[in-house]
Order: sequence, then structure tokens, then C-alpha cells
Amino acid sequence: MPGKTGIGGIIMGEQTVFLAENKPRILEIYAKRKEKSSYIRKQLEKVLENCSDNVALAMKYLYGAMPLSDMINYHAEAFLDFAVHGVRLWEEKEVVRAIPEDIFLNYVLFHRVNDEEVIPCRSFFYDKIKDRVKGLCGKEEILELNYWCAEEVTYHAGDERTLPAMTVYNRGYGRCGEESVFMVNVLRSAGIPARQVYVPRWSHCDDNHAWVEVWCDGTWYFTGACEPLPILNQGWFTNASSRAMMVHSRIFDAKVPEGEVIGKEGMVTMLNELKRYAAAKEITVCVQDSSCAPIKDACVYFEVINYSEYVPIAEGITDEQGQHRLSTGLGSLHIFVKKEGGADGGILGEGWIDVRNEDTCTIVLREDFLEMEEKAEEWAVRDMIAPVDRPVNKDMPAKEQTEKGNRRLKEAADKLWYKRENWENTERTNFLQREKDTVKWRKALVEVLSEKDQTDCRAEVLEEHLEYGLKLAEKDSLPKEIFVPYVLNPRVAHEVLTKYRKEILDTFSCQEKENLKKNPREIWRAITKRVKARPEEERDTIVTTPAACLKFGVGSRLSQEVLFVAMARTLGIPARLNPNDFSMEFMKDGVFVPVIEAAEKTCRLTLTAGEVQNWKYFQNWSIARLTGGVYTSLDLTNVTWEMGRIVLQLEEGNYRILTSNRLPNGNVFVYERKFGLKSKEEKSIELKLRHADLADMLENIDIPDFELHTREGEDVAASVLTEDGKHIFMFLEEGREPTEHILNEMLEQKEEFAIYADRIYFAVRTAESLNDSLISRVLEIFPAIRVLYDDFTHNVNMLGRRLYIDHEKLPMIFVTDGRLNGIYAASGYNVGTGEMLLRIMQDFGSGSTVLDVGYLQEHPSR
Repeated sequence: MPGKTGIGGIIMGEQTVFLAENKPRILEIYAKRKEKSSYIRKQLEKVLENCSDNVALAMKYLYGAMPLSDMINYHAEAFLDFAVHGVRLWEEKEVVRAIPEDIFLNYVLFHRVNDEEVIPCRSFFYDKIKDRVKGLCGKEEILELNYWCAEEVTYHAGDERTLPAMTVYNRGYGRCGEESVFMVNVLRSAGIPARQVYVPRWSHCDDNHAWVEVWCDGTWYFTGACEPLPILNQGWFTNASSRAMMVHSRIFDAKVPEGEVIGKEGMVTMLNELKRYAAAKEITVCVQDSSCAPIKDACVYFEVINYSEYVPIAEGITDEQGQHRLSTGLGSLHIFVKKEGGADGGILGEGWIDVRNEDTCTIVLREDFLEMEEKAEEWAVRDMIAPVDRPVNKDMPAKEQTEKGNRRLKEAADKLWYKRENWENTERTNFLQREKDTVKWRKALVEVLSEKDQTDCRAEVLEEHLEYGLKLAEKDSLPKEIFVPYVLNPRVAHEVLTKYRKEILDTFSCQEKENLKKNPREIWRAITKRVKARPEEERDTIVTTPAACLKFGVGSRLSQEVLFVAMARTLGIPARLNPNDFSMEFMKDGVFVPVIEAAEKTCRLTLTAGEVQNWKYFQNWSIARLTGGVYTSLDLTNVTWEMGRIVLQLEEGNYRILTSNRLPNGNVFVYERKFGLKSKEEKSIELKLRHADLADMLENIDIPDFELHTREGEDVAASVLTEDGKHIFMFLEEGREPTEHILNEMLEQKEEFAIYADRIYFAVRTAESLNDSLISRVLEIFPAIRVLYDDFTHNVNMLGRRLYIDHEKLPMIFVTDGRLNGIYAASGYNVGTGEMLLRIMQDFGSGSTVLDVGYLQEHPSR
């Protein structure tokens, strides 16, 4: 094939033309982008001059499909590795040339997976894995690459900022969203189409989860990221995903493939992938006014309860008939609808649907919606039902495959442990060790950063913030506890940490800087004049860095708010995004005040605990404010109760409180209350929590068979242990407080537990565990309890995930009713677990026994 032989330029002779089907479209979208974004011309055109024709076309595709913030945040050379390597794969591998062009463009060539920082990585990963998969293809290659990923990266919880694949690889760990970003990049580096998929929020427990889908043999398969199993379409989340109300993927290209669109995030399209995982059903939402006339172009939000707040899992716009359809799981949804116009951002309405029994929900929009809701001044009752465990994917590996896979996982874990133990961020270390006379400030700057920031911060970035920050420290006399987090600190939200102080200072004249410093609200006015938002070309969660935002005059609303804080700090003004509602604030007379004066918090809300003494924010209650026609939750996780009450300073506006009781079976009993606050108004509300009958709380979960070991060294199958009636299993961790709590509860109720002692199994790691004084005392009092042994690796992991509890928290306790049928499970320590176990073991008849919230387990998730 004729063409240049520069970067990526392999002469191919007479072969298929690169991207022949999409070339006209690529050139068109690139031309439009270049016309609207003239600032890309110089840097990109210069890079393209040295590229082969194929690489140039690949680069033009990336620039045509990428979020505008990528174009502004990064130099063109940042994308060259993705383009060069993608072309190399296409030119060298027949199997890659056989991939449909749209699949290749979006899931092999494209540089972005989610909202991570863009760092070149494809050629690096390819060099690492090419020998490992030599001679393999298809599913075998995918499985082998996942074992390689498991040797390099493991799970570790972290904050919401998504680390890039190279950082995850270097440090050896990340949360599920980061593991999947890493693995997708590894797969794409090998020429395997891959994408990240998400459950935006679970219905049966709190949190969410991400994993990986791979395109093979003309269809999509799934696998856990860095969690290999011997076959595809299996993962620890297989059963959990069958209980999801939504699983989605995303595509950045404006050309959307066939599939059900379930929302937009700026220029990103979300696609519904649920049917690959769960039983699904199409529902129809009909939106009308009070005269029953259909309402077109209303925004419909489909929401589940998660972390005690309503969270959207999909959205859409009504058609000419006022309808919108969605394929979703067999559980409950809260549906919130708004139509632009009216007060407070729109004309509103809401409804609920139990998809198990209904397929249509009619919602009437009313201009007096808020007025009618607030007049009630009472708690409304809502039931949110989680789909039952009904896996679609039932293929299981053979026993020999599982045994081999377990051996390989253990080998991977051993290798990874060494890597994690011996890794450190040399950039951070080098920064701390420079210039001894500034060591205290260097240490203070690093310590104000999050754990995640400390693993990928760059010395040159920290140096710039230190240099310009110390000039301010010399002039001003701010206390260190104010200066370090709110002036010196480079972190504002979840943006990429970059240098920006010199750029900001050089942009404004001395007089302008003096004026801005005297009146910080002028900073925001200057930003709104200089910087314009183009949301249709952005991904909502990707922030344009402060320097780029200011230099090019383009940035989303969030990017502008981050820029405000960056500019204020650069000028020596303590500033932040409020941790509760994320509004812009600066310090005046020792107090943080809102940048936008209308956002001043003049109202006072007092919340009292009532009969419940263990209110936990984003666990069993939350509060949201209506903003722009949608409710947005405040973040009060750091607000503490004092003497049974919390006093909140809030903006004038409309609010909604939710309290939730998450049952062990995944369902949620909800109380909801809406209210308004006028300027300077004071209001007091007592929180209220719904209780549950025992019959509402129990599950019916099929447990895979597993083996434990007797004191005599014999193996015994769980199917044998559970075949006659109810039994209690306790996996105990001797000497640890959570285990001691449940054992002490047993001793406090020894007469009651003695009745069921012969139906209780204690599982411990070794015979030495029985030397623990408390365990030995319990066994002495309850000699009928049977002791079994387990190494707490495979069984604990499998059972915890299968029973929807946190396998990393011991003790793990579950109750069976008949052969391998789990009806209740808990992990860690929860007040009243002993009482809960006794009630389950008793014949509870009609299920009229009422349980206090203290008996409910705290549901975690992966």
C-alpha cells in the first residue's frame, strides 16, 4: 500500500485499505473539530507531518472522537503511542484486520476507557505480554492475559479518582474501576477489542462494580478484571449481576452502534448491556399533564436506592406520545421526571414501579409538585425490591480447571505481594529529599494529599506549587492548618494534578491580580467571561486542568469551579469546594463564604435522632437538595451527631430526606420526606426508620458445595452438613474483637444457644486457634458445637460473595435451612447478631416478630 514510511509506516503492498469504510467520516469529524478548535492545529499538524498516512488517519480519528478536555489537557504526542500501536496491530496481525472497523476504532485503537488520566501505555504493555501469548489466540489468549494481569495488579479500595493504567500497573493495585481500566488497556495492546462495563449501582447492596467485556468470535464475553477464572462468562459477580437493574457500557464515538441507549454524559453515550447478565423486561413510562395530555421531551430518570439515596442508573427523553421505554431488571425503580421550565428548574413528577408485576408507569407532571409534597409534612413509605438471584450465565469450569486456576492464582498472589511490598513512588521520594531548608513544607504538602495522590504525584508539579506557595507564606500570616490545605494544596477535586500557578500569574497584570485578591468574587466573574462551556463535546467527569482551561478559554462548569479555587489559592486566598455540597467558597475573616452570594447558607435545620441511635450517613439516611430540577445529595459523612442531634446550615431551597433499612435479602424499606426552607428559616425534623418483620429479611440462596476438614483430618462436604434443617456456620478469627463480640453474645444467652448447640459449626484455621481463651470457654459451655477447619482462602471468598457479604470481614456467619440453602448471612460485627440467629432458629410462624435496626447487618460490596 503506498504511503509515507514515517512513524508507524509499514509498506504493505496490495492489502485492504486501512479504515476504508470509516475514512470519509473520520476526515469529516476531524475537519469539524479543527474548525471549532483552532488551537489544535499547530501542535497536531506538526506531529502529523512525521506520521505515515495510516497513523495520521488514526490520530485524526482520536481527535474527532475524544472529549474536548483531552484535546486541551494533553499535547498531541500523548496520543501518538495509541495511534502508532493501533496501526501496528492492524498492519501486522491478520486477526486484527478481520475485526469490524467500528469495533476496532472504539475498542482497540481508542485511547480512553473511562475518565482516567491519559498516559501512553499500549506499546509498553505489548512488549510485556507478547511472548506470554505467542501462539495463543481467541479465548485462550484472553484468559492468559487475565492471569498476567492478576500477577501485576490486585484489588484495593480507593477514592473516586480513576488512576491511569500505567499507574495501576506500577503500584500493583487499584479499585475495580482501575483494575478494569488497566486490563482493557492490556487487552487492547494485544489487539483484542475490550471495554469496561459497569453496574452503576447495585440494587441488592450498596456500592457498584466494574469489570471487562471482550469481543471474541463475533460476540461479547465478560470476565473479572485481574480476577481470572478458567473460562469466560464467569466471575465472582456472576450471581450478583443477575440481580442488577442495569449494566452499561460507554462509547465516545458519535456513531453509536446498535443497542439500547440509556443516557448521555456530555458527548459519551451509555448503552444497556443488562440482558447479557440478568432476566430483563421492557417497561414504559408515560408522562402527561393534569389533563392527561402527553408531554414530549421530558427528562426521565430511572433510580435505585443505594447508600440510602436515589441514584440514576439510566435516563431518557419522552417521545411524541410522552413515552420512554427501558429494559431493566425484575425489581423496583423510583422514576423522577422533569420538564424544563417552571420554578426550581422544571415541572416535576415522580412514580414507582415494581417491574416484577408491572410494565407501565404513568407520571403526571405538576407545577405545584413541590408545594403539594411539602404540605404533607409527613414521612412517605416506599418499598424498593431487589431482583432475586437468577443467573443467566451458568457455565462452570471443570474440577481440574478450577484446581489448576487456583494454583495459578496463588502463584500470581505471591508474585504480586513482592511487587507491592517493594514499590514506592520515586517522584514523591525525590521531592521530599530535595532542599533540606524546605523539608517541613515539603512534608506538609505531601501529607495534605490523599493516599492515591501520593502514589502518582510528580515531583515537578509539586515543586511548582511549593515554589509559588512559599512566596505567599513569606507575605501572609495564615495559620498552617489553613495555609497548607487551602492555599498550598494543589488538589481541588478529581482533576489531574498539574502545574498551574505560573500560568495563572502570567495571565493577569499586577493591577488585575490586586483587584482579584481584594474581591475574590471578581475571580469568578473573570472566569465566566474568559471561559466558555461546550458540554456537548465533553465527558461530564473529566476536568480540564486549570492552566489549560484559562489558556484556551474552554472548560465545563466543574472545570471552571476548579479553576476558581486554583486561581484563588495562587493569589494567596484560602479557597475550596465545600465538602458537603461542592459549592465554591473562599475564606473571609476566618470563615469560608460562598462565591455566589445567592448560595449563602442562611437556613438552619436541626435533625434529631429519635429512637434510633446509630444513624450513619450514606448507610441509613441521606439528604438531597433540588438543584436545576434534580435532587443532588449533600455529603455529610464527616458531620457528627452530638447529644442525639445535628444542626445544619443550609441554603434556601427544596430538600428531601431518605432513611433506609437495607434488609439481608437486599430489599430496602424506605421513609421519605420532602420539605422547603425559606431564607433565614429554622426547622426541626426527627428522623424516622422503618422496621422489618423477620419474614421480610430472609433469603433463599443456593450455595455451591464446599469442603471443610474435621479434627480427625477427614474431608466433609457442606451438602452433608446442611441436609437436615437449620444450621449456623461461624468462620471465626480468634483474638479479634468482632469475633469476640458474637462469642460473648452467645455466653450472655447461653440457655437459648444451648438448645441449638448441636446445629452450630465453628470453622477455624488451625487447631492452635482453639487455644484462644474465649473460643475454648465457649466450646466448654457448648460441647455439642462441632469444630471444623479451613484455610479461609477459597471458601471464605466464595461464600462471602455468594451470600452478598464482605468476605474480608470476619467473623463470617450464615444460616442454612436445608441442603445448601442460605437464608441469612452477616460479616464483621453487628449489634444484635446473636439475637438475630436465635430468632431465625426458632419457628417464627407467620413472621410477625419485629426486629430493630440494630439487628440488621451492614451490607458491604466489592
